[in-house]
Amino acid sequence: MRTHSWLKHGPRVVPPALLLWFVACSGSSPSEPVNSGGSPSSSGGPAQVGTMAGAGSVSGSPGLSGSPGVGGMSVAMGGAAVGVGGAAAAAGGATPGTGGSAGGAIGSSAGSAMTDPCASVTCGTGQTCKNGACACNTGMLCSGSCVDTQEDHDHCGSCTTACTADGSCVSGKCVTPTCNPDTMQRSGHITHYTLATSMVACHYPTSTLPQYYGAMNEYDWNNSAVCGACVEITNSQNQQKVTVQITDECPYKGNEQWCFQGSHHIDLNPAAAGAVGASNNNPAVTWKFVPCTSTTGNLKYYFDKGSQQYYLAVTPMNARNVVAKMEVKVNGVYTELSHTNYNTYELKSGAGTGTLTFRLTDIYNHVITDTAMLSADKIVDGTKQFAACP
Repeated sequence: MRTHSWLKHGPRVVPPALLLWFVACSGSSPSEPVNSGGSPSSSGGPAQVGTMAGAGSVSGSPGLSGSPGVGGMSVAMGGAAVGVGGAAAAAGGATPGTGGSAGGAIGSSAGSAMTDPCASVTCGTGQTCKNGACACNTGMLCSGSCVDTQEDHDHCGSCTTACTADGSCVSGKCVTPTCNPDTMQRSGHITHYTLATSMVACHYPTSTLPQYYGAMNEYDWNNSAVCGACVEITNSQNQQKVTVQITDECPYKGNEQWCFQGSHHIDLNPAAAGAVGASNNNPAVTWKFVPCTSTTGNLKYYFDKGSQQYYLAVTPMNARNVVAKMEVKVNGVYTELSHTNYNTYELKSGAGTGTLTFRLTDIYNHVITDTAMLSADKIVDGTKQFAACP
């Protein structure tokens, strides 16, 4: 092969036209590499010249000790490869060659293996690795566990917020109960009556009533808001006392003499009237709301006989404190039920069938979550009970 003295005069960029002339004069075939006339310099001298223009492949040998290889028609310049457009200028459409990296072999990221950031990560139950870190499929990851920060007592709204010991987490906010009972003493009269129906106004089946119960006058009844409350009655004549549960209503119509507005009248079942010494008269009394200390066991739920998939009507029973609010979970979201004046909690669109999840709040802001199987015209035992208030 022939050498050309201009290669020894220092680095310079060779015009494309001159390169084409040089190849033509070399006498070599297009696929034969053209040698520069000696071994590549260790101090930035020229490297071997790559394949002739038009081939477009990478065939230049990398330079040594900082001398870049020549891809296509590049010329080494003091250790830094300067490309002249590869072979595109000569062949028109051929892929440009790629010069070798200074002082090393040609590198290509395309040939490198991709590293999975989750390959060495082990996640817990209900978790999935994403970009090298564990994430919860549902809920939030707190101290390695997935929690529902909308309901979790110890992680309410965030991983670091815990509710008080007697509080609850409701929709991501802590709710703290306040025992502030109504202790006002009211003055009125009592009468007694005998039930002739299978259901009382609080929507309790008659067969479930306690030993002592009473019917509150329409105005203190307050659209069934006092259903399940307990009152302590004191006979003003003999000071005998009895505690009864309010399960029924004494309407004004038909009882105008007794159950008028402001009368604070209570109609008692015969056993309660006898316990307070009022079996043969209608004495004046005083009464006040008190805790239902005789309540034992968990809540119960009476499902109205019309309850089904697309209509829900349920009455909570045996609650230690009066229920103020009731919700049911539908498609993972709690929906408040409407409280009727005959003490059912309704959802006219229904909540489906099977086991239903309820969230109940009493008048003191105690919150419990309970479950019960929908069973029309049946009483179903719950699993929870409200905390007592002094």
